[in-house]
Amino acid sequence: MKKLFAGILCAAVCGAAMFGAAACGGATEGETTFEFAGSLQALYGEGGYPQAVLVVKNDILESDPAAVAKMLTYMEGAHGYLAATEAAKVVSDLSVAYPSSDFTPSFNAKNLNAQVIENCSVEFEAASDAKASVKSYLSDVNFPAPADAFFYTGEPAEGTISATYTVYAPDGAPALALAGAIADRDAHFAYHIVNAGGIVTLVTGEEAAKNADFCILPSNAAAQKLGTAEKYTMLGVVTHGNMYFLKSNTALPDLKADNLSALVGKKVGVVQLENVPGLTFKAVLTKAGVPFSVLNSEGQVAEDKVNLVAYADATAVGPAGGCDYYLCPEPAATLKVNNFKAQNK
Repeated sequence: MKKLFAGILCAAVCGAAMFGAAACGGATEGETTFEFAGSLQALYGEGGYPQAVLVVKNDILESDPAAVAKMLTYMEGAHGYLAATEAAKVVSDLSVAYPSSDFTPSFNAKNLNAQVIENCSVEFEAASDAKASVKSYLSDVNFPAPADAFFYTGEPAEGTISATYTVYAPDGAPALALAGAIADRDAHFAYHIVNAGGIVTLVTGEEAAKNADFCILPSNAAAQKLGTAEKYTMLGVVTHGNMYFLKSNTALPDLKADNLSALVGKKVGVVQLENVPGLTFKAVLTKAGVPFSVLNSEGQVAEDKVNLVAYADATAVGPAGGCDYYLCPEPAATLKVNNFKAQNK
């Protein structure tokens, strides 16, 4: 694992509705609050962790390298586009890629701003440069490493694109990487932002022709489902983490690489405990030698371990949830903090 950096852990989760008030909470001197207390990315290491990656069908690499070159240009320019573009324009860019008016996007005019965009860590890293860090990360979270052939090392020549290709991304931070590409309105690419829970099915369907041509996936899912490089190749890392810790009491310290033992005996609510956020946090704790256990609905709080509480999403995250800290994704983290501030002026 990369060298752990001092950072702030910021929050995630849960509500008493799922586990009951007894699962979280405890007597901590200080005042109720809801504020940022750290970054999971910083705790993992400089530059964060390879959260999401872009893959492409192998036959497109061979038959239409110009399309691959164009997509790489978009990805390489994604960070700059987001930094230079008003949040409202980004929301507008993405809006055309959602499946229907019934879909509720993660980002909207009320929760997306420049700070949230920055916190989503959109920064493209070519597969050839990211190979070592991706393999190291997958080892940290106990996933098998992909074949070397999975990491694209070529330099596709620019030219005339010969067909139209589908590009899929899961709703959330990874979708931000598509804003500039969508804004360019190149008719050779059809963009789709879908529910994160179904993104893997778009590269594993039995009918290959119906699967995504280009797709942004969680790094562990990409390695697990496509790592043999038989059908897809990884072009690069798109995002490097958007998980932040929030604390519920002013007496609790901000979390840094050298004080993770402060979590022992505490409850930490984690959004998506069994997926990338939880796997990464567990890897950070393991590397730091801090014991942890998962607290179920009837479990007793362990005073000698970090008590992790699982939550499916950030809906119940808040000071009333009862946990000491929460690990929460953007944009929910900033929205929760801002709502608390507005209600307690």
